[in-house]
Amino acid sequence: HKESGVVAYVACCIADILRLYAPEAPYSDDEIKAVFNVFIDQLQMLNDSNSQFFPLREYLLTSLATVRTPALVAMLPDSEEIISRFFTVLFGVVSSSQPHNIQMQILDILQQLLEEPKTVPQDVIDVILLQFTKRRQQDNPATHQLASDLANATADILQKYIYQYFNDVIVSAAQQRVGQRQQESDGQRGRGGASDSMDDLRSAHYLILELNKSAPGTLLNVVPQLEEELGVDDVDIRILATGVLGEMFAEKGFTLAKRYESTWKTWKGRRADTSAVVRIQWIEHAVSLYQHQPQLSRELNEYVVEKLCDVDDKVRQVACHSLGLLEMSAPVQAAIGENVVKALGDRCKDRKPVVRSEAIIALATIYSQVFEELEQGAVAAQAKWGSIPSTIFVLRYINDPDIDSKVESILTGAILNFAKIKDDRSRCQRLLVVFDSLTTKARSGFFSYMRRQQDIIRLTDLFLALCEKQGAGSPPAADDGGGAVDQQLRLLAVKIAACFPDKTK
Repeated sequence: HKESGVVAYVACCIADILRLYAPEAPYSDDEIKAVFNVFIDQLQMLNDSNSQFFPLREYLLTSLATVRTPALVAMLPDSEEIISRFFTVLFGVVSSSQPHNIQMQILDILQQLLEEPKTVPQDVIDVILLQFTKRRQQDNPATHQLASDLANATADILQKYIYQYFNDVIVSAAQQRVGQRQQESDGQRGRGGASDSMDDLRSAHYLILELNKSAPGTLLNVVPQLEEELGVDDVDIRILATGVLGEMFAEKGFTLAKRYESTWKTWKGRRADTSAVVRIQWIEHAVSLYQHQPQLSRELNEYVVEKLCDVDDKVRQVACHSLGLLEMSAPVQAAIGENVVKALGDRCKDRKPVVRSEAIIALATIYSQVFEELEQGAVAAQAKWGSIPSTIFVLRYINDPDIDSKVESILTGAILNFAKIKDDRSRCQRLLVVFDSLTTKARSGFFSYMRRQQDIIRLTDLFLALCEKQGAGSPPAADDGGGAVDQQLRLLAVKIAACFPDKTK
């Protein structure tokens, strides 16, 4: 009918007739299809709450949800099209501004449409998974919440379809990458196939992460699939799988590791991967477990020590840097083993400057965060963290300008924290606590750093005084001794430069 109000009233009347005749329907299959297409057309206008016919459409929604009328669709010979249209339309009209009861009735209808048919159309799976993409979550959070609630309520039904979806994407992308590499080995230039397939893989794995956060029950068969990816020849896929599983363990932690013990064991084995990039990915996520899953990370202490001593300096660097990023809450402090602290201290003498720098910064940052416990005299804290200042100050005996410069930068920073502590009493108290914890050798190193700073200050003062002297008068004659000032400035500049890592600068 040309009048939308007439159609709305008729739709409600037919819904009532179906309610009276339930569970049968007094219509043929073709008539039922036509009726449900009209229903869907009416539901498509639910987002217009200002319409005078909105109460009729709301009544229709309530009737369909409570009477379980959508179950009739499952009995139709070609129901896939109508079911897919239901999902597309209802996910399109839901919004955060709608009353909660409308959102719940939409959820109820969609759940019926998943539970009643023998199979679920692929278009429906695509619509559901679309709601977990980052863009959909940002554009309409209500659709993401609806998809999460629906997936949790029907996890047993969706498991095999979601597994098949990811299996198709992953297998297809992997085959494309194999073909692309074969072309490259044969001297043929590809047309972006490898990069496109990698983008598809990343998108699929992002969806896995989002499902793990919102509806982990749907991933029953997907997690073992990720485990298989950890052992493939393709390094990029191993990197991706290592990172995704690392985030999943950080999200669900102990529960996920115990449920998939084989996957947890295989993931831990990636610490010894032949690719340094995979090992870097692994250590980043392994250290993050101290923060997110302390009870799980205790299993990783010896492996973290192993990566702090890795043959690749980039792995050692990332291991030190990751430890320095931790927020040292009580559970994190308890989870980190003393062997990890000792290994991190050993990296302060690493042959690579960038590793030494990260290790020194990490130790100092950790010490700054646990200082309160040390100041209070906590025995456990003293045993684990109390030796950090000594570990840092004995570095003076190496007599390396790069190390000395780095230690001096954190001495008044993270160790003594003079930048944040303004009153002299608190500064003195902190200095006493730090100094009292030092070994005899470390105290000598501490005094040496103090003398070094005094020497730099003295030389700088002399340099500035000569500059002022030189700039105060007119240019000297050739025989009036002006050349001596220039020579003294050059000598002072050389001495000052020798105190810093890069003398030429």
